[in-house]
Amino acid sequence: MSPITKKEEAQESGFAQVREALQSFEGDVISAEFDKWGGTLIDPDTGKPIPPKEFLEVKCTGVKVLTVSEELSMAIDEWSFRVNCSNYKGSFWVEDFLDSADKAKLLIPDELISKRILWKKATRSWDIKGRSVDYTNYVIDKVIGAAGATPTVVAGATVGAIPEGAPVSPVADPMEVACDLAVGKTETQFRSAISLHPSFVGSSLLGLAKAGAITKSLVEQGKLVIVGEGAKAIYQKA
Repeated sequence: MSPITKKEEAQESGFAQVREALQSFEGDVISAEFDKWGGTLIDPDTGKPIPPKEFLEVKCTGVKVLTVSEELSMAIDEWSFRVNCSNYKGSFWVEDFLDSADKAKLLIPDELISKRILWKKATRSWDIKGRSVDYTNYVIDKVIGAAGATPTVVAGATVGAIPEGAPVSPVADPMEVACDLAVGKTETQFRSAISLHPSFVGSSLLGLAKAGAITKSLVEQGKLVIVGEGAKAIYQKA
């Protein structure tokens, strides 16, 4: 690829590029929580402090990318996003996000958790002080099922591969399932994923997994290796 010759041709990289390019995806929702940002910012028009703004942060694992506006600069198997909240009609929060939740018959935020959801981007435009402002974020396209459900099928073809966390086989060795599930994840990511996996829900092995005993055993057996250090270390197959 030839080098660019104009500043406006420069591309985003990393998470910023993925955030812009990722148009729709499936993911197992492991967390959906309200929080606030700001409170120390000053309104340039009035010189007064801007009140804190509330947002909903949604965290997903087992992500399968469905559509992109351009090739992603990095692979992802988990993704999180924040949606700004508002109490007013006409806002993205009310007209787009809450509307999509109503159509999916989900109460926000609790009924998002432990669901596998197909998210897609939507855009709402306003005229503010004579200029057009767009706000784009994710809304619920459909609920696929409980976390770990198989991917959607469009026009007779499966979109994406079977997600990590989907049932592998009714007679699958749980340690082999855990080994496959751990690949490419940190210990924290693995514990979140395995707690949603149908093979481990209600299983006595889940407590061992959350205590780190299963991954430790797999490493000692030579089935997994640890790549990296500290909290960012991930498991790979030996």
